[in-house]
Amino acid sequence: MLTLRGLVLLCILFAASVSALDLDKLSKTLKVRYDVVRNGILMYGTVSYYANITLENAGTESIPRDGWALFFCHDTLIQPVYFNASTNQYTGGGLILSGNVTLSHIKGCMFKFEPYNGENYLYHFLPLQPGERRNISFLASNWAVSKFDMFPNFYLANETHTAILQNTKDNDLSYVSPLDDFPKFMRNIPNDAEGVPLTPWERYNGYNFSSKEEVKHKVLPTPLMTETKPGSITIDNTWTIDTNGRPILQGMADYIRSKKSPLTNMKVVNKKDNSPNVIQLSLNPGQKQGPEGYALQITVKPARVLIVGGTLGGLHNGIQTFLSLMATGSTLPVMRVVDRPRFEYRGIQLDVARNFFNKSTVLKLLEIMAMYKLNKLQLNMADEEGWRIEVPGIPELTDIGGRRCHDINETKCLFSQLGSDPSGNGTGSGYYTQKDYIDILRAAKFRNIEIIPSINMANRARAAIVAMNAYSKRTKNYDMALMDVTNAPLYLSDSLYSDNAINPCMPSTYRFLDRIIKTLKAYHKDAGHPLKLFNVGGDDSPRAAWLNSTYCVDLGIVDPDPWMRIKVNYTTNLANLARANGVNLGAYEEFFVAFPTLDPLGGPLTPFSRSRFPKEVEIFVTTRNTQTDTLLKRAFVFANNSYNVILSPSNFMALDHVSEPDSSLPGDYWATRYINISKIHGYAPDNFCCNFRPDKFNYVSTRTDEMENYGCLDDIYCDFPIGKTLVDRIYSNLKGMQTQVWTTKIRSEEHLFQLLMPRLIAFAERAWHKAPWESTYKPRINLRRGFPRPDLKAQEKDLVELLSAIGHKEFDRLADHGIQPFIPPPGARILTINEPAKNGQPAKVRKILQTDRSYPAFTQQVISTQNKWQDIKPATDISSLKMTELKFRARNNDTTKFSKVTTLQVEEPKSLQQRLFDAGYWTPPQQVRGPRTG
Repeated sequence: MLTLRGLVLLCILFAASVSALDLDKLSKTLKVRYDVVRNGILMYGTVSYYANITLENAGTESIPRDGWALFFCHDTLIQPVYFNASTNQYTGGGLILSGNVTLSHIKGCMFKFEPYNGENYLYHFLPLQPGERRNISFLASNWAVSKFDMFPNFYLANETHTAILQNTKDNDLSYVSPLDDFPKFMRNIPNDAEGVPLTPWERYNGYNFSSKEEVKHKVLPTPLMTETKPGSITIDNTWTIDTNGRPILQGMADYIRSKKSPLTNMKVVNKKDNSPNVIQLSLNPGQKQGPEGYALQITVKPARVLIVGGTLGGLHNGIQTFLSLMATGSTLPVMRVVDRPRFEYRGIQLDVARNFFNKSTVLKLLEIMAMYKLNKLQLNMADEEGWRIEVPGIPELTDIGGRRCHDINETKCLFSQLGSDPSGNGTGSGYYTQKDYIDILRAAKFRNIEIIPSINMANRARAAIVAMNAYSKRTKNYDMALMDVTNAPLYLSDSLYSDNAINPCMPSTYRFLDRIIKTLKAYHKDAGHPLKLFNVGGDDSPRAAWLNSTYCVDLGIVDPDPWMRIKVNYTTNLANLARANGVNLGAYEEFFVAFPTLDPLGGPLTPFSRSRFPKEVEIFVTTRNTQTDTLLKRAFVFANNSYNVILSPSNFMALDHVSEPDSSLPGDYWATRYINISKIHGYAPDNFCCNFRPDKFNYVSTRTDEMENYGCLDDIYCDFPIGKTLVDRIYSNLKGMQTQVWTTKIRSEEHLFQLLMPRLIAFAERAWHKAPWESTYKPRINLRRGFPRPDLKAQEKDLVELLSAIGHKEFDRLADHGIQPFIPPPGARILTINEPAKNGQPAKVRKILQTDRSYPAFTQQVISTQNKWQDIKPATDISSLKMTELKFRARNNDTTKFSKVTTLQVEEPKSLQQRLFDAGYWTPPQQVRGPRTG
């Protein structure tokens, strides 16, 4: 017999199932379209852009006027003028927009649209009828010049269910309209010239690439010394590997045997000295090339390959050079290579917190790093959007902090961010188990790569904060709390959170970090790969986050700038904690500099005194900000104050950035509009004076010449007035270079490696090898004269050799690992030749179409008059062609991948100003004429 209670439960279950069915059905029929209308709008002193979100009913039934809400990620603030930062919400709790929807901010990048059904009947949301479209227009802060400024997975939700809108699911963001006009892809008209997509005319370089034969034995990164002699050997499956019977070298032998034929499963046999047909592996701690150096010798009598390293790391680097030589065939020239790295630190910073990449992706990255002799991987495993490492005894860190889903109260997971799946699946969720992390450590150790764990312990630490709040509530133990929950948050961070800053005034903060460091040390010990360096991030926290805390107030700090005093004390305490755990400490430059500050003794070039920190602890500072002439000097200043400096200038090394200004490409542009491979290749890391190449749109200075003088500055920091002792100290503290890969807008392994490669090879080249042309960049001695002209021809020749080797050789090596790099469209131009009258023939005008490609691995194609794609020669006479435009693309060698199609106007190219004028977006300033006199 059905009781009343059972009937009620049945009704609830029935209602829930109907709700789920309706929401799922609605997600298939409700479509969203996002349109950027115009960038560069100045409103109340705030730069904004104008956009539309269109709701369309593609079904056969009306969409109801209530009972649903649409959640979505928008990482710039919508309608910023009406937003109250102190309450983290719009005035009145919500804002009615066109389309009669109410906009509210949830947290972070997450916003919500709800049908308006409030007191004002004029604005009630009416049912959306089949085929009807409804526009929601708004202003948003900053700008949006890439479709990847938007995020996937708009989703519907009610009290019990969620459903992703079907047309927003794909990572390619097909719901975003093309940004195909000047107001859409320029941050401001007419100032953002760097944001304009490249035309075929602008792509044309005319590089004379080396042939495949010329570069087949070119090793990247370039060795210190290579000497080739007449003669060659051919390695086949009769050869053996000799380890001198040393078990410690067996792993290296097995690594060689894992490569393709003829190395596959090659026998490991101990032979007599100078036996022929042998690959000899040897360790010689006394060799002069340092711990990572090696020597490689190929002889013909006897036919042998000898690889000697001072350490296993050096030997592994030598093996990578050998494998590079073998990549284009098993016949090798007689040669000798003596090599060592330029810098001891050659790293990648990979963010796995914002979007998670599993163990297999990291292992693939480690192998690619080893190929190009990179030796440091900083894994950012905790940030605002995720905690990615298992910690025994604190399950909340991974159960809640390691998962993103639709849970506004965040009792089961972090609330959905960055377009993550509201169900908790996808790259928004995941973490490394203890076993995963140890597997990564062991793979890294074998490849001579140090893993540097990074846990953000300043601002942007929200995942840990939320997780530890849950831990404290469950255990009733607040010994590791990270935030003062007794104080209402009175700040809004730049990432739109009011609860993402760790409290440095609470003793529990240090107990938490001590627990984390000890856990990671234990993992590293189990892997046989000791923890040497621990990174704590270091983005500056909002002042209100600390100054409004009861714990910080109770310290009774009396100082011109209490916030800065808290920061000084915090960094000192973290350094002492690092000493107690026997590890070194790393952070970003902001963490150790007295800026921003109210104290007149501070400033952007005032690092904290190194004497504040224990001598036993090395402090590694990663310098990222070089967008102004002042910030460019920070690396010099830190090195001069005995910090270990890691160069990571964002406008050169942020490989999460797009490689060209194309709004359809995945990637970011937060530091500069784009970073191409020639810019990375042209970076001179140990030149403090001549790397000033900021995004011209963002750069503001009263100085006049920096942008035009080969990137060089006039400054006391460039003159080294104190002499050689100062110079030696600075360069001894310059430890190396590191790329940055922030995954805010990277949600797939394909996009990750498409952004990394092949630019990572150019980075590895600069980190390992100093090119002679770098030393020709110099500041001027006499301020009345111009800057010395660097050897630009040698620099271009070096770049062309790099591109040739990448195209002919490295792309195939990457393909063996399942990596298909980005294919840029070809360049093209039309050369007009005026031929005079000759032998009775009248004068005539010939037009020659010239095309080229970014790498020799690609082939240019043009669409024919029959509307078919066909390969085209580098030079073609088109004098009789009647077409006004030509369409081009590039293909890879096996015609399976193609570039974007680009169009060449046959007429002479127009300037950007003329194109803007013709389109009606810009009018030249009128000259102001004064009254006539006389």
